[in-house]
Amino acid sequence: MSRRQYLRLKTFLSHPNKGVNYYECINNTGDIDPCVFVHYSDSNIREKTLLEALRSPMMMAYHQRQPFNKNMLRPCPMLENPEKLREMVSCAVAHSTDLQSPESVEHLCSKCDHYAENWKPVADELWEKSPRKDKHK
Repeated sequence: MSRRQYLRLKTFLSHPNKGVNYYECINNTGDIDPCVFVHYSDSNIREKTLLEALRSPMMMAYHQRQPFNKNMLRPCPMLENPEKLREMVSCAVAHSTDLQSPESVEHLCSKCDHYAENWKPVADELWEKSPRKDKHK
């Protein structure tokens, strides 16, 4: 058994325009992360029901901010939009759930800032030329 195992929960939450799939991850200590790559939580399955956890400040912040960018080539709140992850963790008062290398959201996002800054103009140019752009307004 690995140190970090996830139970992926697929939930369907209503969206005004379409059904959107959301994935939550519960690690082996019971912390509930909004994404398999975003290791910040304000809820533990041993302390809250799943419904309470889905309604927690961190999960609601994640849900309400999706999509994180109008450009679908920049979908991630950590890699392409690190300011969004900082904002969510701060407003939810979430903590790191990374079992091997816990770090503050500022430390993690500072490692993504340069990538996001360099990818933005390229992604924006590609997105402007994309025929799919009009489908995601």
